[in-house]
Amino acid sequence: MAKFLFFPYANQLGTTIPSITLASLLRDHGHQVIYASHGKYTHILKEKGFEVHPINEISYLQYRRHVDENNVDFYQTSLIHHFIDKELDIIREINPDVIVSNNRPTIKISSQLAGKKLITIVIPALTRYYYHDYFIPENHFLAKLYPFGDVNQVTPPAFRRFAFFMTMKQWGTNFNKVLREFKLPNMKDFLGVYEGDITLINQSHELAAFKNLPPNYFHLEQNLGSTFGYQHSWATELDEHRKLGRKVIFVSMGSSSLKSYPLVMQSIKKLVDADDRFVLVSNHVGLADHQEISDRIYLEPFINSSQILPKVDLVITHGGINTLSECMLQGIPIIGVPEQGEQMWNLKYAEHLGIGKMVSKFQLEKDPSLITQAIVELAENPNYALKIKEFALLRASRKGSKSQNELIYQQIEKLLP
Repeated sequence: MAKFLFFPYANQLGTTIPSITLASLLRDHGHQVIYASHGKYTHILKEKGFEVHPINEISYLQYRRHVDENNVDFYQTSLIHHFIDKELDIIREINPDVIVSNNRPTIKISSQLAGKKLITIVIPALTRYYYHDYFIPENHFLAKLYPFGDVNQVTPPAFRRFAFFMTMKQWGTNFNKVLREFKLPNMKDFLGVYEGDITLINQSHELAAFKNLPPNYFHLEQNLGSTFGYQHSWATELDEHRKLGRKVIFVSMGSSSLKSYPLVMQSIKKLVDADDRFVLVSNHVGLADHQEISDRIYLEPFINSSQILPKVDLVITHGGINTLSECMLQGIPIIGVPEQGEQMWNLKYAEHLGIGKMVSKFQLEKDPSLITQAIVELAENPNYALKIKEFALLRASRKGSKSQNELIYQQIEKLLP
């Protein structure tokens, strides 16, 4: 039995759930899994039965304040040193065989200082191998210089890639300063902090286009069993609505969607109130408790997606990789409202496949009816559902005899003493 120490960023659900997928795989093979976590969603780790030790994490508001401006400059050298000190303390206490990190950049340095093998979990956009043309996100300063359209459509591909990698180089500056202080090799850029002895891309195999991956890179298969939440007693009513020909809309805009969520919810409520063809399922972000709610609107503090996704016809998402992957696996058309950079790239790829539409949050703020127009378009045009079902079938036909998780576990075994 080996000992694995996990460092997720537990202030976001999207960086907590994938770690549970891997942790469960390791636990099922008889290994000991321990978490270092103190974020908003740490309670999920405990509910899943994992041992958890507290450790500092970047506050969610601080994270959003900077990332919304497309930078991670809050990682000043003093903060990097602080996190490394705390990480080394718990690494010495636990003495793991292998460290696992999901969106905690300082672990790359701490693992080297502690002489430990490192597994990283990373979103596709923070690898060097994601194959797309949308390198300039909506919150990048270049996009703000061109507010009348998509800057990715009016600049040459080489320029877009150059802008992305220069941003990554800038973000890595303070990490390289600290590496030099410890006499460790420099990283090429910020993408280097997400490269481990094994790097797991948080997206199911073949859901997006990638360049050829190195032998230590793998796709981490999505796992609905990693989610959490109580069973909804009203879920069977959704089946009845669908039998009557209604379209069930599931709004799942993640823990990182701040401004867009209320706009989306208010617009869809008006649509459901006015049009008997639609049913809404969501948590109650953006709908006040005192509002009169239709009997075709189902609201909960948290929606158990593993129970609800198989019962819906359309998902509205911020473009987070977990929800998007599940929709693509289950053949559910998508409407996306991106909040952060990689979400736009994910949703642009979905548009390219013909399985969904993207609505800019900036356009949505000016005209909230854009979301309802997109819903009606997808509901009335069967091509979206046909395209995504074709994609799901094609992907299933290409799957090899071994699952990605089996391949990952075989590679992890090579790290063990």
